[in-house]
Formats: sequence, C-alpha cells, structure tokens
Amino acid sequence: MADSCYVVHYSEVALKGKNRPEFVKILRHNLSRSLYPFHNKIESRDGRLIVRVEGDPASVGPRISNVFGVAWFARADIVDPDYSAIEDKTLRAARESEAPTFMIDARRADKTFPLGSMEIARRLGSAVVVSTGKRVDLSRPGLKIHVDIIRKHALVYGVRNLGPGGLPVGTSGRSMHLFSAGIDSPVAAWLLMKRGVRPVFLHFYLAPTPAAVMKSKVIHLVRILSAWGGKSTLVLVPFAEYQLATVDVPEALEPSLFRRFMRMVAERLAAGFNAYAVSTGDSLSQAASQTMWNIAAIDSGSSVPILRPLLTYDKEEIVNLAKKIGTYEISLQEYKDCCAVVTRHPKTRARASEISEYVERRDFAGLAIKSLKSASLVTYNPIHDQLKAIQLTGAIALFNQIESVRVRMEGLLSHPENGQT
Repeated sequence: MADSCYVVHYSEVALKGKNRPEFVKILRHNLSRSLYPFHNKIESRDGRLIVRVEGDPASVGPRISNVFGVAWFARADIVDPDYSAIEDKTLRAARESEAPTFMIDARRADKTFPLGSMEIARRLGSAVVVSTGKRVDLSRPGLKIHVDIIRKHALVYGVRNLGPGGLPVGTSGRSMHLFSAGIDSPVAAWLLMKRGVRPVFLHFYLAPTPAAVMKSKVIHLVRILSAWGGKSTLVLVPFAEYQLATVDVPEALEPSLFRRFMRMVAERLAAGFNAYAVSTGDSLSQAASQTMWNIAAIDSGSSVPILRPLLTYDKEEIVNLAKKIGTYEISLQEYKDCCAVVTRHPKTRARASEISEYVERRDFAGLAIKSLKSASLVTYNPIHDQLKAIQLTGAIALFNQIESVRVRMEGLLSHPENGQT
C-alpha cells in the first residue's frame, strides 16, 4: 500500500514556551503509538507535524483524531518548494472537486521562499480560474485549498479534520482515578486525559474474585478509554474487608464513609504509581452524597489534590460526552458495583469531624492495607490488545523498576552523549 502524508497541527501545545519541545516529543510518541499498526514516520517542522504513514486513510484518520493534543489534521500532498510543483498539485485538487467556488489559503513559514503568502494565493487563484472556470469566493467557498510553504517542502491539502485538542496524555502526570464503571467516571477519565493526565484506574468490586470483573463492562470501558490514552493500568480492590468492618455504621453516613475509604486507598497507592492526585467522577449535588458538605467531609485530611473534572457538569452534558466517547451504552450494562449496597438515602450534610471519628475508630488506615493485600493489578496494551492480571503484591515494585528504566532510556535517547543505547 502506498504511503500517504498528513499534516498535523497543535494549538495549545504551541503556547508552552520553553517547554514546548517536551510536549511536542510526547505528542509525536502518542501519534506513533496510535498509528502502530501502520508503518509511520513523524517529523516536527515549522510548528506542525508531518506524518508519513502506510495505511488506508479510512483507518488512519480515526486514529489520529483520537490523539489528545491534535488541534486538526489533513491528508496532504508534499512537494518540493517549487512554484511549478505547487501549482500542479493545486490545479489537480481543484479539478477533482465539483464545487463551483474556491479560495486559496497560502501560508509561508519558510521566509526564504521568493513569493509572499498573498502573492502565492493570487497566482494560484488565477491559475485555477483559467484552468477550471471556477469562481473565487472568500466568504463561503465550496472548496478551500491550503498551501503551506515550510523548510524543504510545500504542503497542499484540502479539508481539515478536527482533532480532540487539549494536551498530549502524559504531559501532566498521573492520578489515581476512582472508577465505578458507571456513566460519570469514564467521562471524567477522558477529560483528565484531555488535560494531559494519565489516569491509573482504581475499582472496588463486590464479586467473590476479580475473575468476574475481568469479564465485565469494567474491562470493556478501560479498552475504550485506552484508544484515547494508550496503555492502561487498573487496580482491583475487593469490597469484602471494608464491608465486614463497617457493617454496623449508621446508614446515613455509609456513602461518605466509603468515599473517604476509597480516597485513602487511592492515596496509599499514589506514591507507588508516581501519581500526584486522586480523581473522581463527582458532579456537584448530582447525588445526595456529592453535596458541598459531603465533598468537604470526604476530602478532609487528604495529602494530595482531589481532581473532579465533572464538578460543574449537569447529567445531560455528561451523557452527551459519554455518547461522543463511546462509553455510554457500555456504562448502561448491568453490573453490581459497591454503590449498589450502600444506602440511597445518605446524609446530605455530613460533618468532617463525624466521618473522621468513624475512620479512626475503625482503623481505616489499617483496613486499607488489609484490602490491598488481596488486590489485583491489570494492564491493558491496546497496541496488541493484550490484557494481563497479577496480584498487586510486588507489582508496584516491578512497575517502579520498569518506570525507572523507561525514564533512563528516554534520557539516553535525548542525550546520547550520556551513555550508549
């Protein structure tokens, strides 16, 4: 299959000043990962990425559109920076379109090219009129032909396809993400990834063993989100130990107590996964357990920031995002999670001191350690559609060992003089 070329633009990444090279490097890596099934080569040139890939455009386009940090992209013809070659490609694009009107959008990033942007547009426009009879319309053209003059090359392309925007996943660190597998938490994870965060999913399960979870919608949702964020990590923690230890607590406090416990478990795991925050799918006052007072009681004593990307979203907005991402129908599938056994009539104004009293009395810190001894760690690699599950015991040490090797290798690749690769 013949190679095709794409021009990829980033917007917010371009505003990062001296840190921009690092953001661009991660964006290139994420693009290459997403395009792994196809042989690809990506280079950075004059504020844009040039992607050469061997693959069916019908398959390549959707993969690029799932990479956070991409503002827009277009399939492009790449030619030498010679006016005759540029005109030839422009006329070919004009002849292939049935639109009666057109405009030329020319940009000269390489100032050594002898013609300015306006002159390029004027000459090409005249050539198209003479060759095709089409009319120029600068307001609402039926066809818009873009010409970018960059170092050593010229790009000619038509339709720009919108990307998801945001920041490349991996540029803003990790968070331990409380993942219920309902409608809200997958959407919250997606929004975190859009801001460059890589979520480590943390799920508390009711089933007797994690094997049941591995066959449930939880894994399906992780697979969908991995198409946007790359390789995913999921920690599965059994609910049983907590349930036995809190069987006689007041029903009205159950939701706030359980949420405090989940937050404490997430905090305990955070250091092991190099995560600097805990995140949730909470939306302010969407449920009785998510009032301002209960959120304050749950967060009291936290040692890391608690991120709530859905805090100001209403349910309709969340549902619309879930449908866009592709998680909505999966989230509706039947699955009995821990929230199903917690009272539906919680106290709406729990006091932090009241929750903390029960936390101390039931030794939630010790309970978190006990629960984690039975936890499992699941990894999913979307490149090979590979799912692996192991006991959490010892897994974090292995994770940190792999992470240290990755960081060292990246340093050597960036600065070969520091060692051999």
